[in-house]
Amino acid sequence: MLKYLLRRIALTLPTLLVISLFAFWLGKCAPGDPVVNVFGEENFQTLDPAQQAVRYQLNAARLGIHRPTFYFELSTAAYPDTLWKIFPLNRRARLKKLIGQTGNWPAVKNYDEKVSKLIRAIESMPPSNGLASKFSLEVPDLVRADELAQVDTALNRLKALSVETVPESPISSALLELDACRRALHEQKTLEKLEKPAIHWHGFQNQYHQWLKGFVTGNLGLTRRKVEVWADLQASFITTMTINGLAIFLAYLMAIPFGVEMARKKGRWMDRWGKRSLVFLYSMPVFWLGGLLIMVVMNTEWGRAAIPSPYFDIQDAWQPGKTSFADWWSANASKCILPILILTLHAVAVLAIQMRSGVLGTLKEDYIRTARAKGVREEELYWSHAFRNALFPIITIFASVLPALFTGSLVVEALFNFPGMGSKTLEAYLGNDLPLLSAIMMLAALLTVLGSLLADILYMVADPRVRFAKENG
Repeated sequence: MLKYLLRRIALTLPTLLVISLFAFWLGKCAPGDPVVNVFGEENFQTLDPAQQAVRYQLNAARLGIHRPTFYFELSTAAYPDTLWKIFPLNRRARLKKLIGQTGNWPAVKNYDEKVSKLIRAIESMPPSNGLASKFSLEVPDLVRADELAQVDTALNRLKALSVETVPESPISSALLELDACRRALHEQKTLEKLEKPAIHWHGFQNQYHQWLKGFVTGNLGLTRRKVEVWADLQASFITTMTINGLAIFLAYLMAIPFGVEMARKKGRWMDRWGKRSLVFLYSMPVFWLGGLLIMVVMNTEWGRAAIPSPYFDIQDAWQPGKTSFADWWSANASKCILPILILTLHAVAVLAIQMRSGVLGTLKEDYIRTARAKGVREEELYWSHAFRNALFPIITIFASVLPALFTGSLVVEALFNFPGMGSKTLEAYLGNDLPLLSAIMMLAALLTVLGSLLADILYMVADPRVRFAKENG
């Protein structure tokens, strides 16, 4: 058994790695600049790319994006292996486009340095100087230019303004140097380098490796609200696991004996009405069932006495560090009754029907007929002989229980305004918080794999022949 489990765990690791790649790249798909999304535009108080890079990199390090993206990069000989060190990201993208048009990284780098020199010269001019405002209006076009034609146009406008300056001024000399770099971009193209493939190896100090390491250690980075991901998820995760865990436990506790009894009394009134009731519960939408229960409970005196209010307020959310979970639960236990009841009823409908079918299918086996022929009592026949094999459909469903526990029921949580993982997922989606969504995706994938692994263990416990078959085939 241990050997089989180790083999199963080894097989799950590649699956988790593939999922982690999708989750990581999902976080890279957020529109805009991630540093600007989280910290605002405090890095762009100057147009000087060099000064922007210093401020930007400090915040990029807090988000873990100050390293190369992956272990390696497929590129061409025209692009340097240090391009990832250029910040901000829009500056990096602009220089990449210029390299793609010239194939000459040294010339592009020299051009970028001269742009910074020109901006510093312009920003050093006294505000009272009328030319300062004119240059300030024109220079953003030069900073944003990522096409050679745009560079030519923006630089020509600046040169036209420079006739009003002293020839020996810092701006005039900076413009002369920049114009020489611009000509070099046109005249010193090495486009053949763009056709030579190259692989840039970045090692283990990259964003994906650190992100994966952070997932294992619990350091999942920052959300868009500048809060650590795990700190943001912790309360929702625990509360969702609690109500869904109780619901699943109660569902199995009710569904297994009920399904067995329905099978024992096949065709009788209990079986007929039981199937009708279960099909009705299963076919009813969760929001309709929840609304019906709210109406029934809240319109009765005993219901209002047991549940003063079924809805959660903003202040009802658990805040770790301020209150313990036990205190939160004792204060909000009555509000959790209806969500747990709805989830339990919906799960019972599925599990009981599966249990009934499993028992009826097992009763057709030869060893059951043999046991009956030997005079085994019906009670013992069902619970000792047929019960274990009838558990297989229930165990199969259990494989999907853990991810359901984590993600929760979005409809139920929305119905009661419950502060759980479903609401947190919706909040992250509406807020375009992809780091948070990536973490939720990875945790859900991990629990899915664990659920499948636990299902295999339960298969072996239910029937030793399964263990023998797994180990030998």
